[in-house]
Amino acid sequence: MSVRMQEVVAAFGFRKQTAIGTAAIAADCWRLSKINAALANPKLITESDAAEYGKGHEFATALIKSYWDVGFTIEKYLSAEMAAWALSFGMGKVVKTGSGGNWIYTITTPFGSAGDSVELPTFSWVEQIRIGGATVVLDRVIVGVAVESWMISLGSGPGRANSKIAIECVGSGKYVSPSSITIPAASAEKLLPAASAAVTIIGVDYIAAKDLISLEMGWKNNIRMDSGFYPGSGFQTAGDGSTGAIRGRMEYGDRVGTLRFVARYKYGSAELTKLLALTTGTAVVTLTYDANATVTVTWQQVGFAVAEIGETDGWVSVSVDCTPQYHATNAVVSAVAKCNTDNICQAPT
Repeated sequence: MSVRMQEVVAAFGFRKQTAIGTAAIAADCWRLSKINAALANPKLITESDAAEYGKGHEFATALIKSYWDVGFTIEKYLSAEMAAWALSFGMGKVVKTGSGGNWIYTITTPFGSAGDSVELPTFSWVEQIRIGGATVVLDRVIVGVAVESWMISLGSGPGRANSKIAIECVGSGKYVSPSSITIPAASAEKLLPAASAAVTIIGVDYIAAKDLISLEMGWKNNIRMDSGFYPGSGFQTAGDGSTGAIRGRMEYGDRVGTLRFVARYKYGSAELTKLLALTTGTAVVTLTYDANATVTVTWQQVGFAVAEIGETDGWVSVSVDCTPQYHATNAVVSAVAKCNTDNICQAPT
């Protein structure tokens, strides 16, 4: 019998794992929907002996299990819960405050020079199809997953699609099947629509002026994937070298921030002037559902790298690429996310 992709049920850890190779327990996972169909398929990478000498020919005679790899993307309509989760795991340094369901997560970028760990927090991802019903089609937990990047996109027009987030995830390669995890009931989410946006960039309130057409902002960790394999990093089955190697750490590399926007261009618009003058300043983007479900992202110092005049829906517009810079006092980017979910990116139960 054929299986519809919409039968997939997924859950993932809102708390971080105790260690990269230790799967989360069910109590530390939540269930949220997504809008892309892709599965998180662990891939076995093999090697052949074709290039080896002594066989008397140039052809392969054997395949060897080399290592495991995994990578997938989560795409969602942006919510307060998902913003708190993605930015916490994606940037890696989180302080939780608040109480009584009104939780506040203050998120900053870690620096090794400040004594912060260069390893990113990891979580578990569970996928199941027809558990407890017809014949089990899929039941696995992907262990040791880190956020490689997140990108928030705001656009014009009606509907939920004007506010989305895409999270690129990569993992250690370890998985467990069957997962032995009971997926919880779906968690409620509070959406953060583009209509709620407040955006100020280098002193200009683009919402008050009614000029903003679209905006994208994101963070990429450039995780050092190859260095995750090191002497002693481990195997898919512990102690069994025939099962393929897995990564033992997920360290960030040269991190990159992204901020770009399109706005209507009219008399008094100063984007080209600021580009020529190499003007810098802060950029603050806030999205709100209510007082206890918001996210504010502050780029501490940005300059305009590109500003081009063009056309959008018949209006003269300007497309601007910003360059986030290091600020001596406030680093690069910080975020404050508020939601009703406790213990996001905190130590496990």
